[in-house]
Amino acid sequence: MMMFFSRGTSNDSSPQSPSTPSSSTPLFSPSTAVASGPARPIRLVYCDERGKFQMDPEAVSVLQLVKEPIGVVSVCGRARQGKSYILNQLLGRSSGFKVASTHRPCTKGLWLWSTPLKRTALDGTEYNLLLIDSEGIDAYDQTGTYSTQIFSLAVLLSSMFIYNQMGGIDEAALDRLSLVTEMTKHIRVRASGGKTTASELGQFSPIFVWLLRDFYLDLVEDNRKITPRDYLELALRPVEGGGRDVSAKNEIRESIRALFPDRDCFTLVRPLSDENELQRLDQISMEKLRPEFKAGLDELTRFVFERTRPKQLGGTVMTGPIFAGITQSFLDALNNGAVPTITSSWQSVEETECQKALEYATEVYKSSFDRTRPPDEAAIQEAHEEAVRKAVAAFNSIAVGTGSARQRCEKRLHIFFRKEFEDYKREAFMKAYMQCSNAIQKMEKELRAACQAPAAKFADVLKVLDKLLSSYEATAYGPEKWQKLASFLRQSLEGPILDFVKKQLDHITSEKSSLHLKCRSIEDKMGLLTKQLEASEKYKSDYIKRYEDAMNDKNKLAEEYMTRISDLKKTSTSLDEKYSNLSKTLESTKRESMEWKRKYDVALSKQKAGEEVASSEVASLKARSSAAEERLAAAREQTVPAQEEAAEWKRNT
Repeated sequence: MMMFFSRGTSNDSSPQSPSTPSSSTPLFSPSTAVASGPARPIRLVYCDERGKFQMDPEAVSVLQLVKEPIGVVSVCGRARQGKSYILNQLLGRSSGFKVASTHRPCTKGLWLWSTPLKRTALDGTEYNLLLIDSEGIDAYDQTGTYSTQIFSLAVLLSSMFIYNQMGGIDEAALDRLSLVTEMTKHIRVRASGGKTTASELGQFSPIFVWLLRDFYLDLVEDNRKITPRDYLELALRPVEGGGRDVSAKNEIRESIRALFPDRDCFTLVRPLSDENELQRLDQISMEKLRPEFKAGLDELTRFVFERTRPKQLGGTVMTGPIFAGITQSFLDALNNGAVPTITSSWQSVEETECQKALEYATEVYKSSFDRTRPPDEAAIQEAHEEAVRKAVAAFNSIAVGTGSARQRCEKRLHIFFRKEFEDYKREAFMKAYMQCSNAIQKMEKELRAACQAPAAKFADVLKVLDKLLSSYEATAYGPEKWQKLASFLRQSLEGPILDFVKKQLDHITSEKSSLHLKCRSIEDKMGLLTKQLEASEKYKSDYIKRYEDAMNDKNKLAEEYMTRISDLKKTSTSLDEKYSNLSKTLESTKRESMEWKRKYDVALSKQKAGEEVASSEVASLKARSSAAEERLAAAREQTVPAQEEAAEWKRNT
């Protein structure tokens, strides 16, 4: 058995920086990112300074979150021949996985794209596609054993394995793929049974795609065009001849055919003619690339997405956690110096996943078991069966495989179900028994108190008993419930209720004697009342006669009242007619009065107008009279001196 060498890590194995998406339209729909931060390549497998293979914790965390089926596409090949570029094209990005133009390899170990791609297989199954970039084989700082280990891991973990190579398929290319023959030395299908053949490994192998880059040959055979697949099959045909060299060459060809029964080939022409631009191919836009290269790249991309299918092992479709587990199992075998065994690794994963499923199912059972249900046989059996259904569903959602590991875990799970159920049932029934006993003791005290209460009546005791029975029926549970109740009723009937009934019977007997005496007294009173009734019958006929006379008088008065009412109605009719006539006369008089009022108002207005005219004339006359009086006064004043003068004249004459 070969021991694996130790190799120190370098700065190249550090996580790569997140890349910027290109403007080209991707050919897939990315699923929700499961890694923290933007989508980027993360380290999946690396070799530490002690020479041990390790899984990066970040990659493990990413895979643990992918609960759906996964498919895996890995790209492998010689260093510095553009493997990462092909993966970036599958991502629909110009950058992503690290691409460099130096002679030093960019990728150490295996690297995983942090965000799975949502895809749909040809049969309609939805799955998450994982893209893996591998360290270049035959790099200057590797040994053959390490290359074989990386190559083998990439093959074992893939649904589709793309082998990237420059140029055509020749003997040198086939020699470089001699890792296939070495795989049978480093991998076994099962722990026992001797050396594993390539045909046995082929049952677990992925789809193999031999990608030929910068391909310049015309694919022609016997003057007819052939496909790249035909070209691959022709290259894998045995070489005629004898000798050790021919046998070695044919062994490689046979190993490739046996290990990869489902295989194909794709060719890509040189994307550019300028060597300087080829050094920075990831920075060149797709529009500047040769149309033949772009067409071949599109064809390869369609093939990868259409043919890749969910990864299966042991008849089980892999999920992220299973993929992480099987990878770790392979690495453990390598680190322990053992040969990775597919079936043993799968059994280890199966045991691990089934153990997780068992632990999860037990927790689901405990959390799903409804402990609030009444602890009677039917109710807790129903709760148990419901919890079992949920727990079994939880187990089946996580458990993988169909082998002995799963069967053992299923057996342990059902043993747990039985034990947990029996323990709970025993505890619940014990609690129910104590509850019933306490309830019965309390009922006995309350019933005895009700029976011994002063002035207690049988109806009151029955109400108390009915209330106690209703409360007991609603709160007490368990298989002893009705037996305890029956015992309580029997003891109650033989004890406090019987004493209460006897006491009530004595009281009833005493009351009966008292009532008998009262009855005789009442009979005497009834005799007296009978005599009084006979005497009152004599007065009855007189009262009836008086009543009949009164009714006759009443009828006569009624007739008289009816006659008077009829006369009053007639009088009322006559008065109504007179009222109507008077109303008409009143209306006519009102209208005539209004007419006279109008005439009066007109005459009054005319009179007022005449009075105003007369008033103005009187005022004018008064004014003229005043003026005349003033002139008269003036004349008088003038007359006095004239008279005096005349008198003087008279005296003088």
